[in-house]
Amino acid sequence: MSIIADLIKRRISRRTFIKATGFAAAASVLPGAARTAVGGAPGGIIIPPRLLDYNTRLVLLGTTGGVSWWPGTNRASTSSALVVGDAVYVIDLGQGTTNRLAQAFNWGKWIDTPGGKIEDGSSIFLQAVKALFLTHLHQDHTADYPNLLLIGPGAGLGSYTDPVTNERSRVPLKVFGPCNRGKLEEDKSEYLQRNGTIIPTTTYEPYSSTQTPGTREMTELIWQAYAQTINDMTLDNGYPDFTALIDVKEIGPYDNDILVPMPEGWSDPNVDPCPHITPFVVYSDDKVEVKATLVNHHQVFPAFAFRFDTNDGSVVISGDTGRDTSWNLQELAAGADILVHEVIDPAWIEQKFGPKPEAPMDALKEHMYASHTTIADAGVVARECGVRTLVLNHIVPGNTPRTHLMQAKRRFYGKLIIGEDLMQIGVGSKHSF
Repeated sequence: MSIIADLIKRRISRRTFIKATGFAAAASVLPGAARTAVGGAPGGIIIPPRLLDYNTRLVLLGTTGGVSWWPGTNRASTSSALVVGDAVYVIDLGQGTTNRLAQAFNWGKWIDTPGGKIEDGSSIFLQAVKALFLTHLHQDHTADYPNLLLIGPGAGLGSYTDPVTNERSRVPLKVFGPCNRGKLEEDKSEYLQRNGTIIPTTTYEPYSSTQTPGTREMTELIWQAYAQTINDMTLDNGYPDFTALIDVKEIGPYDNDILVPMPEGWSDPNVDPCPHITPFVVYSDDKVEVKATLVNHHQVFPAFAFRFDTNDGSVVISGDTGRDTSWNLQELAAGADILVHEVIDPAWIEQKFGPKPEAPMDALKEHMYASHTTIADAGVVARECGVRTLVLNHIVPGNTPRTHLMQAKRRFYGKLIIGEDLMQIGVGSKHSF
């Protein structure tokens, strides 16, 4: 029996596993997994040999952050994927991460010819991706979102191919992301001294734009910006309607698709961008339930952390956040198997800016400390959450020395994993599917 057929057969019985039975910590880690993969599951999912017995796996696609490229490292920016059986759920798409997505999952289908192997048709690996979750709309989390929208239709985005009849049907990718903030952050302190360019409010019929667009408007403006090529592909090249391949759901407190349960009396993100709230469900299917909460990325509102609960275990993605989330992150991540948390190196901040930088660099230094979490504090947060495993991600700078990153162990006594691009982590314990 082939690896693929065996996996399919074993997965069917695995559906009966019950969440409440309790979960073991992540038990296997494989760095650089795409380079050693030998098997594939339906949809083009590469499964490394050491992780064949894990129904749920966390794949780190990009592990740095920031509006830059870091010398001395080849880390892409922030993105992760959770693989549950034959389905993939992606969190964020920073710069360089659609290439990592292809490296991890695009195994293709090949046929022999007299001159060598050629691809049988075109890859449809993106059919395995069921949903995309955006923690917030900074560019180091969304820069490759246009790549997904524009190149994805040629790789199965938002579709399904029947394995028996080979007929393709449309199953739009669900995209969950923040709503329009409504207004820019107020200049509440002298250190900001705002004197940069503010992108004006303009109108492109039938799309309108604001200075703080949410996920839906950002998506529509991408369609508008690339209308020429999209129209060429759909009218002349037989491609499907790009805009029908995704289904955007905005998350927010302003009568949005998915409502954030804000506390009574809250009205203004400039006053409090991260009040205490109860975690709330944003998505569920037969493989996963996804909850969200607000985190504190200061001027960015709303900014979310997400928790993924499967029959095998639970994974929490912190998104970008300062140390204090009004206990929101601790409540969301309580007892999770894995917490994937962003970190920033304070030694690099001090080296870059010095003790008293002049404007406008003082604003950036303040942002780095207030809107992010230092390495040591990430360990404290993980301990407060009671998680078994802490995975460091969104590492800023991307070339932070490993010895600095080990500071997260000072006050965290669980398993520490320093994230690397294409690293795969088994969730739960090994079992028969």
